[in-house]
Amino acid sequence: MDDIATGTTAVPPTAAAPMRREFSMWSAAMLGFVFVSPIVAMYMVFGLGLAAAGPGFWWALVVVLIGQVLIGVTFGVLASRWPMAGGVYQWSRRLLGPAYGWFAGWAYMWTLMITLTAVSYGGALFAAAAFDLDADNQTLMTLVGMVILAGAVLVNVLGRAAVRIVGFLCLIAEVVGSVGIALWLLFFHKVNSVATLGSAITWPSDTAFMATPFVLAVMFAGWSFLGFESASTLAEEVGEPKRDIPRAIVGSLVGVGLVVLFTCFAFLMAMPESAAAEADPVAATLTAYLPAPAFKAVMILFVIAYFATVVAISSAVSRIVWSYGRNGELPMSHQLGRLHRRINTPTVATVVTGTIGIVLYLPFQSEQIYTLLVTFVTAGFFLSFGFPIVGLAISKVRGTWDRSESTFLGRAGHIAGWLALVWVIVETVNVLWPRTGDPLVDWAPFVVTAALFVIGLAIRASLGLRAVQDATSTELQPQI
Repeated sequence: MDDIATGTTAVPPTAAAPMRREFSMWSAAMLGFVFVSPIVAMYMVFGLGLAAAGPGFWWALVVVLIGQVLIGVTFGVLASRWPMAGGVYQWSRRLLGPAYGWFAGWAYMWTLMITLTAVSYGGALFAAAAFDLDADNQTLMTLVGMVILAGAVLVNVLGRAAVRIVGFLCLIAEVVGSVGIALWLLFFHKVNSVATLGSAITWPSDTAFMATPFVLAVMFAGWSFLGFESASTLAEEVGEPKRDIPRAIVGSLVGVGLVVLFTCFAFLMAMPESAAAEADPVAATLTAYLPAPAFKAVMILFVIAYFATVVAISSAVSRIVWSYGRNGELPMSHQLGRLHRRINTPTVATVVTGTIGIVLYLPFQSEQIYTLLVTFVTAGFFLSFGFPIVGLAISKVRGTWDRSESTFLGRAGHIAGWLALVWVIVETVNVLWPRTGDPLVDWAPFVVTAALFVIGLAIRASLGLRAVQDATSTELQPQI
């Protein structure tokens, strides 16, 4: 396996046991599907998109899905050449060198860990609705969120079979909670016209372009389709990774995308006029048509979906940290790079990342710090996506990308790489654009990114990592 940045050939592992290949392509796709989760994806953006652009925000979801598919195909190209645990981190280091890859993975790692905490807290709010808890009691919600996060870590520590079971339960919850409810709403409660979907295609004369309804809706919709790349973190646990991981990445994204589009369409067609003005239009729509017991049952399905998403995030971030540990590029690498002797999974990395996620609940008690961290998440994903996509473009311009080697979708995959570059730049600018007038929100991604960069520099200096190093000197590679 060639390393573009160094011109060296990767060596097989000699000091680290390889992971057992006990996942199928469907298992990897299920991880990506569960990570994104149609329930989580739709619920997180529905109210924001509706407030920004009205029912027409549905078209923003279409635009974002197309853009994300371009990223997914590009990641499929990279995964078909380098099917390794660590995904974004490993691809970036092979394209433009170890230092570039290190910071790509560092940004992605922290994006996932902050997401781990934020999503588990979101699950706690649904648990409050399902089990009559006091959602205004921040201490209680924090404790429930910690329990959800700890439970997700436990599932990962128990091994791959437990992860598959949770993923299967999530699929059932998604079928009932997304597709089933969407069909029921369309068949029995449709009250709005399809013509209402044109509401976002306007540009008020007194509004700057970056503040127009549709541009805002595209910015919010960016949250909907994140996490599909997590399938790549299982590359060393799948039997035929060069073939199966690209399919899992793109397949999970397209599957989630179609479900989200259909479910959002159904809610928009069935939403009562009174629900549109509510802070939570999804819940308002459900309560308008469902008796209380049925509403609570749906909330339980939502809790299952959120829990499964936390399990998937924990799986993904633990594999990235384990990959760093194997390469000796984090403090305590010897421990972080270990696999459990019996179940052959990175249990130490799983427990460490879960512990950090729980510790992050402490700054979450401050509303300002909470805003800083959560605002960073969407930008963090797109910044992380940008590292390998920009790296691929540069390697093509330099002529160091081997076009003779067969990769996912062939020529079409390489064309997608250039289109993905345009999309990731456009959406990153859109997400980062300071438009709210609140300095805390507008500059949070820049503040958190700068802080992580400085911390990263300090860690690299403490480990004695040079800006450029021979990739074969410290890292151990999987047998592909």
